[in-house]
Amino acid sequence: MSLRVVVLGAENVGKSAVTVRFLTRRFIGEYNSNMDLIYKSSIKQEDYVTDIEILDSCAKKNTSIAPGDNVITWTDAFIVVYDICVHSSFEQAIKILDIINKARASVYCPALLLGNKTDLEHRRTVGVEEGHQAALEYNCQYYEVSAADDFVTISIAFQALLRETKIIQQNKPLLKRRKSSLVNVSKKLGAMFGKKDSEMDRKRSTCDVAGPKTIFEKA
Repeated sequence: MSLRVVVLGAENVGKSAVTVRFLTRRFIGEYNSNMDLIYKSSIKQEDYVTDIEILDSCAKKNTSIAPGDNVITWTDAFIVVYDICVHSSFEQAIKILDIINKARASVYCPALLLGNKTDLEHRRTVGVEEGHQAALEYNCQYYEVSAADDFVTISIAFQALLRETKIIQQNKPLLKRRKSSLVNVSKKLGAMFGKKDSEMDRKRSTCDVAGPKTIFEKA
């Protein structure tokens, strides 16, 4: 099973650096690309290996960073990155989460809100409490990391999202079967009670006609 993940965020938040750090353990710094990049890898989790595809969505000035319909349909999970030193990047991250929630309202899709650049704590403008509140509001995971300083925390955050996504993907067939079973049971119950209601209506009709006739005959 291959899991598909999209990484989104404003320009210069370090989303590419975070992604490459997770996949290679190396810090490359942030680089600008004029196109979306897809990374393919196999990640070992516990006693199994998970194949993943990570789409690093291109962020450009004066263009929308919101995911398009084709991206929302393609992916199994989202990672939304912001810079803890730039509050406007956090505000954009919230807008992205809102768009994702509305687009996937009928189907739960795992998401990870990721605050980057904790190595620049002295320049922080986005509080940890703000991140926690956003995660609660949008029902997503939340971590703060430093692509420059720490691979471990990034790995923990990515692994947690992949683990949740894999569980959901594995349970999808079961949920579909349950939904189908519930629909069938509902139809059977509807037919059964509908039949009983019809029989009761016929009985009531018979009683309504017979009642006055009996009284009339006695009179």
